[in-house]
Amino acid sequence: MDQKQEHSGAPNTGKRSRKGDGGRRRRRKSQKSAKPEQKKQRPEHKHPQIVVPRVQEPVPVCAICNKPIEAIAQAICGPEPNSFNHFDCVLRKIADDEHLQPHQKVSYIGRGTFAVIETDSEGKFVIIKRIPYESPETFAGMKRYVEEQKR
Repeated sequence: MDQKQEHSGAPNTGKRSRKGDGGRRRRRKSQKSAKPEQKKQRPEHKHPQIVVPRVQEPVPVCAICNKPIEAIAQAICGPEPNSFNHFDCVLRKIADDEHLQPHQKVSYIGRGTFAVIETDSEGKFVIIKRIPYESPETFAGMKRYVEEQKR
């Protein structure tokens, strides 16, 4: 008994066709005929160059450690007007002044206010004491000072 193979009209390459590929075959590029790809160059657009002025940050001195504050973003105003402090120096100072227990910490809670906190038995933070440090007026003064230094 001879089995006949149906001829679909496409040349038999010895490869099985996958169902649904529509009989299309992808040709492989031979390495001999492959040309090195050239980068397509975009047309150059003539845009005016934007000049961004360099902002010189003020470098105030910390009222607690007497070292310069290199980045004004790391500073917080002191209780007195025109006094600046390192944020970390304020944390250490409050921790020393408050005589913290081993399970207590000092944390910044926003709007110039620090707090002594501890965790309860459920793991939630409990504020033991609020410590206002930076008033809205001193913060506004700091903003004015920084803006004046930019000019």
